[in-house]
Amino acid sequence: MVGIPLLALWGLENPALLALMSGFVSPSEQGQLQGANASITGIANLFGPGLFTLAFAFAIGGGADWHQPGLPFLIAALLLAAAAILAWRVTRRP
Repeated sequence: MVGIPLLALWGLENPALLALMSGFVSPSEQGQLQGANASITGIANLFGPGLFTLAFAFAIGGGADWHQPGLPFLIAALLLAAAAILAWRVTRRP
């Protein structure tokens, strides 16, 4: 119950992200930016569930050397950290 309002704020991420990205391209390139963003989102929505399902299956499978059911959460945390570093580097102004 505590997490629901926090996760609901995640819905504000996309408009804020698009507003930030729009400042880095010219007005004539806005459509390309929106298309690229939608394409990356689609690819993530296609491969994400499979990646995390396979990671969970690998972590709890009978042949696993170490039992780590939290492996998908670790992968998600690493991907978010990498995205944060990339965003920080890209949005720095000289």
